[in-house]
Amino acid sequence: MWGQYHPVPYQSKIKETFLRIFGIALSLDQTLWWAAGVFLSYRFAQLVPPIGHDWLYSRLHQLIPFALCLYLCYAKHPKTGLPIWRYYRLLIALRFRQRRYLYRKYRTPVWDEGKR
Repeated sequence: MWGQYHPVPYQSKIKETFLRIFGIALSLDQTLWWAAGVFLSYRFAQLVPPIGHDWLYSRLHQLIPFALCLYLCYAKHPKTGLPIWRYYRLLIALRFRQRRYLYRKYRTPVWDEGKR
């Protein structure tokens, strides 16, 4: 009704905790992203050999899949506020969706070259 006050329900900023690693509380979807990053980094390390002779810097490129998964886990799209992985999923689904083109044929005049 007009003029009545309807309070917005309280929304706490406390997130769920599924797993706690070294003081980092992870929700279920964050745990899945971390696990996917660790698995992909491990597989990437098996496929790509170390580059160079230094122990640390020769294997630094093998953390790229883990860093990509962390980006997809924590980044948010600035305009929509969606997690970046969900935004990309919706963007791809929109691009490859089943399309139906509907059109209506109007009666159009026929132009003869000689009758202008």
